[in-house]
Amino acid sequence: MGERAARAPRIVLGLDGCPKGWVAVTLEDGCVSDVRVVGTVAAALATCTPAAVGIDMPVGLVDGPRDTDAAARALLPGRGAVVFSTAPRSVVEGYVAGTVTTHAAATARSVAACGVGLSQQAWRLVPKMAEVEALAAAGAALTEVHPELAFATVAGAPLPRKRSWPGLMLRRRLLEDLGVALPDRFPGDTDAAPDDVVDAAVCAWVADGIASGAPLRRVPEDTAQVAHGRPIVITVRER
Repeated sequence: MGERAARAPRIVLGLDGCPKGWVAVTLEDGCVSDVRVVGTVAAALATCTPAAVGIDMPVGLVDGPRDTDAAARALLPGRGAVVFSTAPRSVVEGYVAGTVTTHAAATARSVAACGVGLSQQAWRLVPKMAEVEALAAAGAALTEVHPELAFATVAGAPLPRKRSWPGLMLRRRLLEDLGVALPDRFPGDTDAAPDDVVDAAVCAWVADGIASGAPLRRVPEDTAQVAHGRPIVITVRER
């Protein structure tokens, strides 16, 4: 057998949250091999042995503003609102402990921790943030990706809203140009919004860059904020 035939495929995973759990996109050697909706991140990780995992969810929390969120907003002129303010660590810890169970309680805890309240959007994501934090604390190698920043880097400018028709079509074309061709149907497709699917796919493309040694950059390049033994940053793949 030749070297190419003997080499194991490069498998990576991209994840984006959806109402029924997570959209999971698997790439093998840069091409889509599987798309499905799973209930948990752990279930997605059980479907394969990925060399890298890109996830659209905060990985690493602090009790205050995260440097990476501010840096990402600065790179998306006119579209900075797509980078929501992450819930403080103490809110997520309170949710896990069962002492923070409502948006009002989360807002009060957020004000006490860092002086500002918590949006409804951020509160809705707290269960998934808690899930990711538990896995990261246990040693899972999850890389934070922001799809809007990933797509803007590929396109050279921020894209139209992802839930608009031109925004969705442009994202799918960009993915196809990158060799990431999404199927028309997949298990659980009716449980996922179209923008969740393209977001998971671009997370997988960034993960493939990590596994293949493609040019990457951290946003921000330098930060003193650390969690789970690693800097709290968003990873971007250069085209």
